[in-house]
Amino acid sequence: MKYITFPSENLNEIPQEVLDELHLVPRKSIDGTKVIMKIDNYEKLFPSAVALSLQDEDETPQEPFYPYPVYEGKELDDLLSSSEWTSNDNIL
Repeated sequence: MKYITFPSENLNEIPQEVLDELHLVPRKSIDGTKVIMKIDNYEKLFPSAVALSLQDEDETPQEPFYPYPVYEGKELDDLLSSSEWTSNDNIL
């Protein structure tokens, strides 16, 4: 599954009612400046931000282009375990 990170201020443009309707509770970075969410949810919230490569009719479909970094697999695991996304505070 692919995830995307983007600035938190972009999410502020989305009304809370829309997030509630989609049952989304976005995860923010420790400092609150970035959000991470599944690509599918990002596409629902920001359809105009996803660009498809121009293609001729006889070409195979191209992957969408996202304006922010996309992660999956080990790269995603490494990101989420970094100090940017995981607190070192011990919670009892």
